[in-house]
Amino acid sequence: MVSKNLLPPLALYRQLLRAHRKLPPSLRLLGDDYVKSEFRRHQNITNPIHIVGFLSEWQSYLEEIRQQSKLESTEEIKFGKKIELEDLEKFSDQQLGQLYELRNETKVAISKPKKSEKIT
Repeated sequence: MVSKNLLPPLALYRQLLRAHRKLPPSLRLLGDDYVKSEFRRHQNITNPIHIVGFLSEWQSYLEEIRQQSKLESTEEIKFGKKIELEDLEKFSDQQLGQLYELRNETKVAISKPKKSEKIT
């Protein structure tokens, strides 16, 4: 759940990148690139409703990442969450395309063997 007070964009941006430090390296790289590109893409938005929506969603994501990285388990921590059908139906075709590309990139990043796991 997002707190009542939204973080300023720059502070939120920095906290997102810091939170990504707890992700596995391949997901961190993917997440950092995505955060950077989205903030760059939205830096000139002037519509207050879009700004609040953008910051609210990213702040919600930040809280989700923080919660997931706090979990203590002997099993590998699973990051992310499923998107509800009602939410998917609200997406534009462009957003669905971006989501599909992100999903594919995430699968590739997860399936890459770690340096220590490479067979020589």
